[in-house]
Amino acid sequence: MKKLFLLLCISFFTVSALAQSSLIPYNRDYYHIIDRFVAKFPEQAKEFQTTYKPVSRENLAGFLNSIKEEYSNFSEQDKFNFEFLMNDNWEFTNSEYIENDKSWWDVFYTKKSDLLYYQGGNSTIHINPVFDFTGGKGSEADGTLYTNTRGAEIHGSIDKKIGFYTFVSTTEMRLPEYVNRYITGPQKAFPNEGIWKAFGDNGWDVLHARGYFNFGLTKSIKVQAGYDKNFIGNGHRSMILSDFSSPNLFLKIDTQVGPFQYTTMFSELTEDIAFTGRGVPGDGDYPKKFWAFHRLGLNITPKFSLGLFESVMSEKATLAYFNPIIFYRAVELQEGSPDNVLLGLDFNWKVKKGISIYGQALLDEFVIGDLRAGNGSWRNRFGIQLGGKSIDAFGVSNLDLLAEVNLARPYLYQSEFKNSYSNYRNPLAHPLGANFQELVLVGRYQPLERLSVVGKIIYSDLGEDLGDGVNYGGNVLADTDDRVSTSGNKIGQGANAKNMYIELRGSYMLIHNVFFDLGLLQRNFDSELAARDLNSTTISASLRWNLAKRQHEF
Repeated sequence: MKKLFLLLCISFFTVSALAQSSLIPYNRDYYHIIDRFVAKFPEQAKEFQTTYKPVSRENLAGFLNSIKEEYSNFSEQDKFNFEFLMNDNWEFTNSEYIENDKSWWDVFYTKKSDLLYYQGGNSTIHINPVFDFTGGKGSEADGTLYTNTRGAEIHGSIDKKIGFYTFVSTTEMRLPEYVNRYITGPQKAFPNEGIWKAFGDNGWDVLHARGYFNFGLTKSIKVQAGYDKNFIGNGHRSMILSDFSSPNLFLKIDTQVGPFQYTTMFSELTEDIAFTGRGVPGDGDYPKKFWAFHRLGLNITPKFSLGLFESVMSEKATLAYFNPIIFYRAVELQEGSPDNVLLGLDFNWKVKKGISIYGQALLDEFVIGDLRAGNGSWRNRFGIQLGGKSIDAFGVSNLDLLAEVNLARPYLYQSEFKNSYSNYRNPLAHPLGANFQELVLVGRYQPLERLSVVGKIIYSDLGEDLGDGVNYGGNVLADTDDRVSTSGNKIGQGANAKNMYIELRGSYMLIHNVFFDLGLLQRNFDSELAARDLNSTTISASLRWNLAKRQHEF
């Protein structure tokens, strides 16, 4: 499969590349600022699609420049946010706010957003450190909880033809007990990460790396190849593709023609891990699998967008799957393969200025007769998301609210073979896998230019396996041949549990992209199996530099 990736990349390079920028790494706080402006100015954003993330710096710059004339009408907080985005993408926005009269010895931070940069001819390089030191205390564990991340981020463009991005960090951390249980339990995976190892006293050590290049084949067709994450959706969660798994090798082709956005991606994922006696990843030739998908996004009107999605998971890279415009289900049937094909759609409707409704529907298998019979057939496997957002809610400036409902039927994302919807043993979509229903409430308030407060309430009703070798439909890694029943299946079956996750966090931006955070987290997990019950309270403080807040919202 790697040879096919290489062959495709080489063939693309035979075409003269056009201007291209790097992409903006997915960060919920950062993208919320973008979403605020998109919600406020839907007309200017009619060709700027944000459902598929990350988005390019160049496309964001075009949108920001289109609303520049509205700057005088912004609240003071929105002016600050606008300048922040303009400065963070100054190479394409030509920001008038970027020069720093408080540079460090006229060498560092001469531009507000970059520790160091180089600009010569048609090439630009941005170099920034990444740092996160978090200290805290958890009620269920002795000792201090901490996160210690150090690394670097480099991005830029070469000859205005090729964009590039690279990120590398190393992290030592001691986490709340519920996260430790996830890592050492049946999932045997590390949230958001790939390789990990034990560190110190009940700690973990993680090496994280991402990198890619991208360029334009034509004015409308862009190509990205490398090792990174992607996210599809307009909500807090995604039922289609989230950032919960580790980065992976991929080749992505994005075509933008007016209101149409057509994206094709081919990926190599890690099917499973070889473990040492200590229960951490060890040396070995980890088995791989192939994943391909298409998504057609259409801004039908400036206020309504629709996306259609199709993907296939396979043990091997069948050449027919590399056709970027073919219907995967037809290929699967033609090949007589047991591959795992998913279909889905997403939508976003800006009901009126500042208020939007969004959603997703994902279909793994669906039998009308079984649905009408109402017998809980295991073959009716689907997931649904429905949510709403309010910008400047109740007329309060910079108060933004989100309410979202997610549900996944048992056995969604699973397969009879080694083609589950997973990577490095983590779900590719929702962190809970399947067999759950969930309510998500998020409030964001920016009372001051540099201060943001975020509150979250996430309530989940889920069903876990009992540990008896029977598959109750929640763990995406389980084999459907081991299902508990062909009929009579319902959400929450197995070891039923109720999980309440409450978080309150305040973030103050000291200088560009340097944050001081204070956080409080309360998590109550109540299971039918008393041994799995766990109530925890965590308080923390952190200093972050060019890095999103690490969170474990499950």
